[in-house]
Amino acid sequence: MKLSKIPCDFAEFLKGFYAKHLAKFVMPLYAKYLQKHVEYFYLNHLKYNKFFKEFVFILKSTPSYIESIYKKYANYYASKTSPKQRKWIAILIAIWIATKLASAGYDYLEVAIEPKTELGRDDSLLITPAQVKQVSAGPVIERDFSQDSSAVGIIDFNQDQTVPVFGSYQGRIGKVLVQAGDEVKVGQALYTVMSPDLAQAASTLVSAAGVLKMNNETLRRAKSLYETRAISLKELEQNTSDQQTADANYQAALKTMGLFGLTDAQIKSILSGRKIDTETVIVSPVAGKVVARSAAPGQLVQPGTAPAPITVSDTTKLWMVASVPEGEIARYHVGQTLFVRVQAYPDKTYSGKVFFVGESSDPVTHRIQLRANLIDEAHELRPQMIADFNVVLGDRILSPAVPAKALVREADGTFSVWVTQSDKSTQYFKRVVKVGLMQSDYVQILDGLKPGEIVAQANALFLSNLFINLH
Repeated sequence: MKLSKIPCDFAEFLKGFYAKHLAKFVMPLYAKYLQKHVEYFYLNHLKYNKFFKEFVFILKSTPSYIESIYKKYANYYASKTSPKQRKWIAILIAIWIATKLASAGYDYLEVAIEPKTELGRDDSLLITPAQVKQVSAGPVIERDFSQDSSAVGIIDFNQDQTVPVFGSYQGRIGKVLVQAGDEVKVGQALYTVMSPDLAQAASTLVSAAGVLKMNNETLRRAKSLYETRAISLKELEQNTSDQQTADANYQAALKTMGLFGLTDAQIKSILSGRKIDTETVIVSPVAGKVVARSAAPGQLVQPGTAPAPITVSDTTKLWMVASVPEGEIARYHVGQTLFVRVQAYPDKTYSGKVFFVGESSDPVTHRIQLRANLIDEAHELRPQMIADFNVVLGDRILSPAVPAKALVREADGTFSVWVTQSDKSTQYFKRVVKVGLMQSDYVQILDGLKPGEIVAQANALFLSNLFINLH
């Protein structure tokens, strides 16, 4: 019988019979085998479309030709095999088909009896025992949460204990008596400056001292003469005025010498020896460490012109300086305790106190400066180091807590968790919670959960995705 002569009614009958009686059984058995070939054909249909059209054309136009080819190969097969061989080939084919059917049936049965993920009552989610292990259900715990705020700042010199040491007058540096890093005491000599102004001031002092001595002696004689009425009152008064003027000039010369940093002993030496020296010694006004030195012999220096020849700072007392967002400034105030960490010493924590909160916000960055005193007796911290700091804003709070992986952020911005009855239960319920602080991978629960309740502590997002897909 030719292919073109197969009645359409018979074809429709086979189609209906398959759909009514065989589809429910055959489709599940061969679903995973057929699906692979269907997907392959779908992905490659463009490639084979041309050949498929040609094949359909041949089927429609030359059915007799196809029939002759079939008969040719059938006859060839019959001529090359004996009835016994054909029998064994048929048996092998039957065994192969039976094996495939048995394998497909086993797979279908395995799928049919395997627990499935599905929706339960009250909009709950039913998962498999294997999935229960993935979500690691556990109780909600109570945990202390510290009320603090974290930010990044820098270590800086204590500007109240850092002094750029200038000379009082312009001149050239004669000798530098310290090196960078040296520890110095109050009054210790740092460098000397050769200044012609010092010579002029010393000369003025010696001259003023001589004039004062002479006027003192003249006034003494005038008082003696006036007692015997050898001179008039007018002459006495004139001598008194001259003596007072000389004394004022002398006191002014003394103070001028003091501005050069000379001690009383040095000034007395100049007066007693009439020695005029052009070199003045610059001493440290504070105790600390030489943190910067730009001085060199012969260098011209002028008071107030940066950089200072020598800078001294007390490095045991440092500052932590940070800029915090202006929106958070209400959380900070003077007296708060803070804890500082630097990369150089990750296992150490340095403490301090906030002593300054800026009065104005930076118009560009909209941040406000914060300063705190730090104690570093071991001299481990270095100015300009980057530091992480936590400011303690209040007492520690005992609250319910869950791991961060137990939370799912919903599309509307809220957070939810999956609650169950026990750590082995397969039924989970979604519950919206209100969260607070997050510390050490634990999140504070402000509302929605109580300590002891069982929640999925891992892969909570996996449960949410299953729930959405089943809906």
